[in-house]
Amino acid sequence: MKEKEILPALEELGWRCGKDEAGDYFCLMDIGKEQVQIIPSIGKRPDHFRVSFMPSVSTKDFTAAAAFILGEARSHVPIIVSNDVPERVVDFSLGNVVRLSQAAISWANAQDIEQGLAFYRHLSTDAKGARPLWHLAALAIAGDVGRLSSYQRSFELGDRLGFVPYINAQMLERALLVARDIQ
Repeated sequence: MKEKEILPALEELGWRCGKDEAGDYFCLMDIGKEQVQIIPSIGKRPDHFRVSFMPSVSTKDFTAAAAFILGEARSHVPIIVSNDVPERVVDFSLGNVVRLSQAAISWANAQDIEQGLAFYRHLSTDAKGARPLWHLAALAIAGDVGRLSSYQRSFELGDRLGFVPYINAQMLERALLVARDIQ
């Protein structure tokens, strides 16, 4: 059984499934204001399967803010990601799909979204990778006009505050638009 083969079962359980730009399958489910994503991975071994759904949780507001700030469409920008090791399953079946789907939803419901957002708000400006974008999005949806304005002033004076190169003045302006809209 491969990832593609379980998508119909996941869709029957309420997930919306698709393929990302790298060709990997993912599925999304909205639960109130929160959004859960799973990335099913099924590896066949000689005597078992290695299975993981790699759940992550976000909010629609955080995803929308990050996409707007970046200037690119995004369907899910994670706040918290599960890093559980893949499960060893001898006889993988649709029952396992249902169980893993329910486990992903339960895991997501148990996460403290506000704590995850607070972590991003408190990141330093020299964070690496996607974290600077997530930092700006978390500040924006918190309505932190003061800090974002401070960043903007520093950029205008030529001080990038250690931000990675892809963070630019236009992104700060868009973050400020979101923050002002929240206030």
